[in-house]
Amino acid sequence: MSEIPDKRRRTDLDLFVLALIDGGVSTPYELQKTAGLSQGATIPALQRLLDAGLVLQGKPGARKRTDYKVSATGKKLLRGGWLPLIEAGPSGDIDSDLRVALLAIMGSGDRRLAANFLRQSAGKKMESIDATELTSDATAPLARWYTDLRSATAKVLITSEAEAIRAMAGALPRMPTGKPKRYAGSVKKQKGA
Repeated sequence: MSEIPDKRRRTDLDLFVLALIDGGVSTPYELQKTAGLSQGATIPALQRLLDAGLVLQGKPGARKRTDYKVSATGKKLLRGGWLPLIEAGPSGDIDSDLRVALLAIMGSGDRRLAANFLRQSAGKKMESIDATELTSDATAPLARWYTDLRSATAKVLITSEAEAIRAMAGALPRMPTGKPKRYAGSVKKQKGA
């Protein structure tokens, strides 16, 4: 994996964690329990935010939990830090693209912008189907069956991910403070499923 996508994923995660802290989710434990983010990802993100002066660390409280607050520099970054991520287009990573879309809603209040971003992400997933085509020159049936079945499975998984992303685009909240619609039932079942 190239360095640019990895750096971008860190950037959107850092900005997302910053937005969560600004919204009152202020400890690593809360980030895990409330937002479903792993502490293995959020603790390094919190350290990067702290090192950059974007958050301020409080004193350890009950159970040695340390809370964080967004600094003035962090608040300034929250206002427009999501724009370069939208302009760069989807990364192809579902979690990363969802974080960017939600940051766009919070930053702009424009649900359509975020939904279009997610639809682009779904389109990018579908474009990657050609890359899943495994070719085997093997005359051995076992090798040919294996590559054919792996290729077919990859196509189904990518198609399902693209459908899930489209469903997320339809379920985005209308207002930055609103709750998203439930979308699990809006994904059409595959034939034969």
